[in-house]
Amino acid sequence: MLPYNAIFKTLLLSVFSVPLCSFAQQRDTIRYSLILTGNIKGEKKVIETSPGTFETWYQYNDRGRGDSLHTIYRQDNEGFPTYVRAVGKDYYKKPISEDFLLADGVAKWKNTAENETQAVSGKAFYVCLNGESGNIIKAMKANQNKVKLLPFGEASMEVVLQHKVGDRQLQLCKISGLSYTPEYIWADDHDETFGYIGDWFAMVPKGYETYVKELLAEQKKIERQQDNRLAKEIPETVAGNILIRNVTLFDAEKARLLPRTDVLIREGKIREVSVGKAIKAKADRIVDGSGQTLLPGFWDMHVHLGDGPEGIMHVAAGVTHVRDMGNDTTLLDLRKEIDNGELIGPHLEVISGLIDGAGPMAAPTGILINNVEEGKRFIRMFADKGYDQIKFYSSIKPEWLKPLIAEAKKYHMRVCGHIPAFMTAAKAIDAGYDEVTHMNMLLLNFFGDTIDTRTPQRFAIPAQRAASLDLNSPQVKQFIALMKARNIASDPTLVAFEPMLTGREGVLEEKNKDIITHFPLQVQRSMRAGGQGIPVPPGMDSTYIQSFAAFLKLTKLLYDNGIRIVAGTDGTAGFDYQRELELYVKAGIPAEKVLQLATFGTAVYTGKSKDLGSIKAGKTADMVLVAGDPVKNISNVRKTKLVIKNGVIYDPAKLYKAISVVPF
Repeated sequence: MLPYNAIFKTLLLSVFSVPLCSFAQQRDTIRYSLILTGNIKGEKKVIETSPGTFETWYQYNDRGRGDSLHTIYRQDNEGFPTYVRAVGKDYYKKPISEDFLLADGVAKWKNTAENETQAVSGKAFYVCLNGESGNIIKAMKANQNKVKLLPFGEASMEVVLQHKVGDRQLQLCKISGLSYTPEYIWADDHDETFGYIGDWFAMVPKGYETYVKELLAEQKKIERQQDNRLAKEIPETVAGNILIRNVTLFDAEKARLLPRTDVLIREGKIREVSVGKAIKAKADRIVDGSGQTLLPGFWDMHVHLGDGPEGIMHVAAGVTHVRDMGNDTTLLDLRKEIDNGELIGPHLEVISGLIDGAGPMAAPTGILINNVEEGKRFIRMFADKGYDQIKFYSSIKPEWLKPLIAEAKKYHMRVCGHIPAFMTAAKAIDAGYDEVTHMNMLLLNFFGDTIDTRTPQRFAIPAQRAASLDLNSPQVKQFIALMKARNIASDPTLVAFEPMLTGREGVLEEKNKDIITHFPLQVQRSMRAGGQGIPVPPGMDSTYIQSFAAFLKLTKLLYDNGIRIVAGTDGTAGFDYQRELELYVKAGIPAEKVLQLATFGTAVYTGKSKDLGSIKAGKTADMVLVAGDPVKNISNVRKTKLVIKNGVIYDPAKLYKAISVVPF
């Protein structure tokens, strides 16, 4: 899997619709290309059927997934929506619909999460959950760059750049108040939306695809200014001693708590750790650790790191180290910017070179190959650039795997990934895998080698069959013995599958129940909509829920048999990591052991335990302070109060406020 920002996608469809008047005469059909990591994957069509009334069709294909929506909406002369009717399917191909009507000062709307009526005084812009509505750029310009939102909240806009592409004069509009960070939208000089440009997803009028890189580069300059400013303002560098007093220390090497501990830090290193006896050294910065627990910094072992809010979200959650599992080569520059203090983010400890077979179901990023020799050439390229491991994806042909792995081993690179289509995990391990990515890929091992893992079958089959799998069967025992004998690690990413198998429309997911009020209002609304799961066939609702329970049971079984578990998410930075740890405890792994595998265990696995992974004199000052006792209640890892990375102090409250999240 690769990250898919469902919340932002909802916002994109909801408020950045594209009226026609500046693109063509009325009633002409206008087409837009939907571009995923540089490849055209879909199309949007728009027609103005009558003045102020628009009909749109939107669809794209992301490895068998992707939204497909048909929307009719009306807007007033300032771009505010007055009517919306949207039907279609969501990213996982589940049916969705949405209706909105504003008349006589009363707004009514119904969607998968809401069925509400609200009196409206003055102007208000309705933000859809599923469809699209109105022209927020025009609405902003008509109302001093600020609008009230429906169902709640307020958004503001600032034009931050003028830029010309071809014959089109464009303006870059920064819109705040919708999600974690400002959203950037390109509009033309008539205040009509031109498109959206992002790292993973872009939408531009057909014929303008060649300008995506240019526009993204210009937009990045603006985004970097904001990111660089935060990187100067938020971190706190202390010239002298930092002394943390009277804290409960989590000894990650022995998985135990040490009360009444003092920790002295200077010049980025831990100078002294004293249990039960106060350190008498003078300090330039004293931190009172009473009632709090000090842990080593966490490691998220499955990210696809981007800039913007992600780095901030990781650090605010105490995630100070990450492993990137597939990205483009700009990742090397991103690592330098983070390490140089130009951006806030975790240190990229491990970088994976992602390789997949070319074809319609190929991974949306990384290198695509047509034969073994191409693959070997790119493995050498990744090795030359300093990548640490190779990750293979689902379109690699099974017969390619062994020679490609042999090539990677020549350069001392570890190998992990998805299980290629029509292959089992056991065969991938026999070919030389060091680690299997995602719990579904392990479960698929027990259902034969006829499964096309390039398609959503890799989700549907475990959802339908894991519930009935006998985890005490000789087949399962034999496979676990193979993993243990070959020292194979598991990257379960349970948090990626929990909503997929247990999420239901209109039901707040369990992982969000205790934290939802901390998020920006539109993010809260999307959370309350639920429904982020895959389609559930009739009569299989309980089966899907029981199958996720089997995911948890297999994770515990791996742990009990000494299989290395590395905590990773493949999801929302920070917040999903905390949920991943909660799920390990829910699976039955003791909380102290979960905290150990998330810190010292991962440092050992990556060969970094000499300097990282535990709080001991001589090691790098890399730690997170949380309120309460996370051994008694693992959810206390969410209550971060202070993060120290390489001796630099970060206040999570300031980090969260910078991305419109209420501190914990």
